[in-house]
Amino acid sequence: MPVPPSTAPAASTVWSRDRWLALGLLAFTAMAFWPAARWVASQAFAHEQLKQSFFIMILAGLWIAWERRAALRLALQLDNTGMLWLLASYACIAGALLLKTPLLVLAGLVAAAGGGVQIVFGAQALRRTVPLLAAFALVILFVLLFPVLDWPLRKMAGVESARLLQSFNLSSQLVVATQPEVQLRLINGHGTFVVATECNGFGLISSSLLLGTIGLLYRRAKWWTFPGLLALGVLLAFTMNLLRISTIVGLATSFPQHYHALHETAGLIALYAGLGAVWLLTGWQPRPRSPRRR
Repeated sequence: MPVPPSTAPAASTVWSRDRWLALGLLAFTAMAFWPAARWVASQAFAHEQLKQSFFIMILAGLWIAWERRAALRLALQLDNTGMLWLLASYACIAGALLLKTPLLVLAGLVAAAGGGVQIVFGAQALRRTVPLLAAFALVILFVLLFPVLDWPLRKMAGVESARLLQSFNLSSQLVVATQPEVQLRLINGHGTFVVATECNGFGLISSSLLLGTIGLLYRRAKWWTFPGLLALGVLLAFTMNLLRISTIVGLATSFPQHYHALHETAGLIALYAGLGAVWLLTGWQPRPRSPRRR
């Protein structure tokens, strides 16, 4: 039966009003969480190690968007799930104010991102972007953990590098200097090397953990494989950082005029070799879904 002409404008008006309501809610949410998002971004770009994880998240997002481009359709509509995500994000803001716990705002930022994806692209897109939401949560966690783990990781890297160098008959010792500032120094026959923040391995470890998590979620790996594979990825990253430090120390006397180039080259090789190993370890080929019975 043909629809009466008088009802068509009303339906169009309702659809338009719903879209404007969705846009307004998204804009309000973006303004509410803009300070938190800006803080996370500023902290990530303030440290090279965190910047690596941030870029891996962006590149993984572009890769997944390209792989799933056929399923991405602009929905821009409010539904119960999207509203629940946004309500959870607002509840986190309220809890942060009442309990005076700013960390809850960061949890709300993840919930707001999930709600935004649900409203803009629909439920199907949200299910497919779960790996990216997990990655976003990990990036926020890395930002919070970086200042806490910096010194312990530097100490571990220095101690294990000294042991590795001693196994190659290069006697080394690790000392803590307090003048002119607190430094961790690796001393051996090739000279004195400062185990700086850039040597703590946090960038490679966090990037490997991030890439591994996205890969396992993307290919829908069995849940019980996550702990072992992610732990192995972290171990690989820590090992590559040790090899990086030991290589720099061992070859420093061979390239006295090109120490900076040696430092950067060893760092890039360790980074890409470690990430490549994690990529192969976790796999990025989605597991085929079992055919549904008709």
